[in-house]
Amino acid sequence: MAKQKDYKVGVYVRLSNEDARAGESVSVENQKLMLTKHVEEMGWKLREIYVDDGFSGTNQNRPAFQRMMADVKQGFINVILIKDLSRLGRNYLEVGNLAEVFLPEYGCELISLNEPLDEMMVFRNWFNEQYSKTTSKKVRAAKRISAEHGKYIGTYAPYGYKKDPNNRHRLIIDEIAAPVARSIFEMRASGMGFRAIASKLNEDGITPPKDYYYQSLGQKNPFVSTGLWNDSSVKLIIANEAYVGNVVQGKFGTVSYKNSKAVRKPKEEWVRIEGQHEPLINRGLWERVQALSQRGYKPRRRSDGEISLFAGLLHCADCSTKMRAQTERGKRKNGSEYKYISYICGNYARSGKSACAAHIISENILVELVVNHIRNHAHKITYNEEYIVESLISAQSSETISYRAAYLSELEAHKKQIAKLDLLIESLYEDKVAGVVPDSLFRRQIEKYEQGRSERLQSVEALEERIGAIKHEESNSNTWEELIKQYKALEVLDSEILLLLIDKITVGEAQIVDGKRTRDIQVVYNYAGDVEGLGLTDGEAVTAG
Repeated sequence: MAKQKDYKVGVYVRLSNEDARAGESVSVENQKLMLTKHVEEMGWKLREIYVDDGFSGTNQNRPAFQRMMADVKQGFINVILIKDLSRLGRNYLEVGNLAEVFLPEYGCELISLNEPLDEMMVFRNWFNEQYSKTTSKKVRAAKRISAEHGKYIGTYAPYGYKKDPNNRHRLIIDEIAAPVARSIFEMRASGMGFRAIASKLNEDGITPPKDYYYQSLGQKNPFVSTGLWNDSSVKLIIANEAYVGNVVQGKFGTVSYKNSKAVRKPKEEWVRIEGQHEPLINRGLWERVQALSQRGYKPRRRSDGEISLFAGLLHCADCSTKMRAQTERGKRKNGSEYKYISYICGNYARSGKSACAAHIISENILVELVVNHIRNHAHKITYNEEYIVESLISAQSSETISYRAAYLSELEAHKKQIAKLDLLIESLYEDKVAGVVPDSLFRRQIEKYEQGRSERLQSVEALEERIGAIKHEESNSNTWEELIKQYKALEVLDSEILLLLIDKITVGEAQIVDGKRTRDIQVVYNYAGDVEGLGLTDGEAVTAG
């Protein structure tokens, strides 16, 4: 006589966020109630109730599910009782492998209360997976629509902002954190590096963003935290357009509805809406800070620990290497101390004269030259403003401005065609699932549509770059004009003015011409570039020590 099986039951309950919206019929408590009642009626032994609340069926890394699998391997349970197959998972291949291979291998039986586990199981699994796929697609579509309407859908508000208590999709300024966020931009604009900014915030005892968020809720940060700022947290703030009132969303997505790993999306798929909330900083400060990031500005400290006035701006005219600051200290005969700062070609400093000439130049002389250069240009543009701006646009623009209308028209046509292709692709998938389109035709058509869509997207990206370049050149010329005019009476040069106005300065090697020591100095401005040849210069060669 066969020995009667000793039923050691593990009840498995799962509820996803989508299920929760469906109502009480699939709630955790209802599932537990009906399943434990069945165990009791059958006279089985209930060993454990495994609950995964808020987990998608496409995710096999659910904590309770993984614990249940470990208990199956150890023989702690030999029966898994579920409400239906969709509770176990929505990937039909994984659920099929679990039911037909893994569980039998360990002598564990799978029982579904609401549906038989027969030859139709594979089809029910497949329909469960299609449901998950459709739900995922709807959720993504809903989020994108919200983003396109300017609704903020992020989990956390950017540091310095908070979510409006009357509208969680709108950002408002957090008056407590906002001054700190502003100071971060101001410190960066003055030439401070990311790590130096983080150190200053830590010295001042400022709570970092994530800790501050939970503090404001009266909670402890549940994540591992040092309680300190670092260069990464500063970089994230510096790069976030939210601080000028824009909302940029959709930068990241998942690999698929089966794989929740986050991946960065192409820039053309981002959703960017301007002017959605009150800006924390002005556009001028934002652009100055972004310009530093774009040119990779990383100030190096001198041997005395200070950052040089011209750090990151000076380049050797012969080898293009950045020039290095050096400090000489000593005492004069009268006992007073002096400090002499000069700059030298980086290649020469590392490898000697076989690499390049020294190009040594005093900081004091550089300051005098640059101040005069800025003041002279400020005066001259004031007297001939219209001509200079037109000349700058003409010199910088590689595309005629009149082309812009044609580019915009072509861009709109491509975007309309992409929208049509998206509808065709969606319709084709639906026909494939419904069995209307044979597999061979589906593969041919989907390849054709996807290729066409990819080509159109490339054209859109190229056109947007051209249009953006034209707008950028016009804006740059006007911006430089407004900036330079402010410095007609410049007396004191500091790092903030240098970073605001100047992109780089190239220093030639000193030469003796007609008994005078001279060298070529080229000043390249932000927004304008090299302005020589536009009626703004008195000559390239300058007297310099």
